[in-house]
Amino acid sequence: MGRSTLVEEMGVSDLGDQRLNDRRDRVIAALEQSPDAAFPEACANDADVEALYRFLRNPRVSLDALIAPHVAATRARCAAVGDVLVLHDTTDMVFAGESARAGLLTLSARRQGFWLHAALAVSADGLRAPLGLLSMRPFVRKVRAPGTSQSALRMRLAHPTPERRCWGDGVTAVRACLGPRVQAIHVMDRAGDSYELFADLLTHHDRFVVRLQHDRQVEPDDGGGTLSLVMPRDALGERQITLSARATGNRPLQARRRHPPRAGRSATLRFAARSLSVRRPLKGPHSLPASLSVNVVYVWEVDAPAGEEPVEWRLITTEPIDTLAQVLRIVDIYRTRWLIEEFFKALKTGCAYEKRQLESLQTLLVALALLAPVAWQLLLLRHLVQAAPESPATTVFTARQLDVLRAASTRRRFGPRPTVTEALLAIASLGGHLRQNGSPGWLVLGRGLQKLALMESGWMAAQQAKTCDQS
Repeated sequence: MGRSTLVEEMGVSDLGDQRLNDRRDRVIAALEQSPDAAFPEACANDADVEALYRFLRNPRVSLDALIAPHVAATRARCAAVGDVLVLHDTTDMVFAGESARAGLLTLSARRQGFWLHAALAVSADGLRAPLGLLSMRPFVRKVRAPGTSQSALRMRLAHPTPERRCWGDGVTAVRACLGPRVQAIHVMDRAGDSYELFADLLTHHDRFVVRLQHDRQVEPDDGGGTLSLVMPRDALGERQITLSARATGNRPLQARRRHPPRAGRSATLRFAARSLSVRRPLKGPHSLPASLSVNVVYVWEVDAPAGEEPVEWRLITTEPIDTLAQVLRIVDIYRTRWLIEEFFKALKTGCAYEKRQLESLQTLLVALALLAPVAWQLLLLRHLVQAAPESPATTVFTARQLDVLRAASTRRRFGPRPTVTEALLAIASLGGHLRQNGSPGWLVLGRGLQKLALMESGWMAAQQAKTCDQS
């Protein structure tokens, strides 16, 4: 069965005005096939450009209203597959330019931005296919006024910042969206290490795998002291994995400290696990439980190259750890978290979100709602090529798009039943990708889809002209 278009998926909601509904559908159709095009380039004429900007500025159009149909479709896909992984993460959205944009935080003389916390659903089977977004929560950090002192730790715990709250808010939104019929495992990096969040997850019988940032205290019955002292060092098993390279880029200082640059390499990991109770932080709210019973998986790298920081993870989880297979499954669940980082890359690079020349946070959030499902689609395309390369291209491309690709493909054979790999390579070729350059990147895919959109428009015009001549 061929896939539905994003227009079909996102056009089921009513914005309260048929003209707004029609404009939304036209914009999504253009962006679906030209994800990195500037908004004026995605429009057919000047009148459409003006109508688009009126749409973006319309107070009746919001991120929540626009994204709701995609979230509903994601929920349906989750229900169809059963168990799902829900990957949570926060990223910064940075926009260049000297002119002030209303609602954004000034980061430097020529940089402004906001932050986005997202929850991406992924199938929990071996394919780990991205199913779509379940939550998107933008926020702007509050800046401490010059000359004022920082709040005491207890006050900051009692009144957490938007960045701290977003993890719990994201879990609450996912819980309400999926309901009790879908079993979700929440997956988070070190920024999700929160005793209050763990307590909430356990209270609601939620499942989770979270990498710990803090060397937490454990109960005396479990040895006392910290996790680093009580975790066993006898390895249950060993595995070779490939660590991807991590460039410095233009990431914020905090992000570079949390994820320092590294070269890609093969790493030997060992694993240990035990059940124990972690203690409430000394200055944590007394309304929280005094301790929490959890499982912890310890992962460490042996024989790391000189000068490279060895891998070391402490994963707190509700998942069973009775066998080596169960422990390895938890590690694999955590490693799936990289897919949400790829989603952010698809949004920022493949959809060129941070290059959008919009004047306010409100208009940028409307654009975000339009582009985020497109970014998910790009992520799904590339993931299927990697995980299920022989799946039929009709699962991700329309029949007309495949006809256009078949006519345009001069470098490679493109048969009547192409695979998703053959179709995506044809798209990448349109974007200027050369086979010897390895896997196509987000920018190349975005360019290829944009060129496909232009060719498809010409194809449709030719078909219409042919029909008129024969009438």
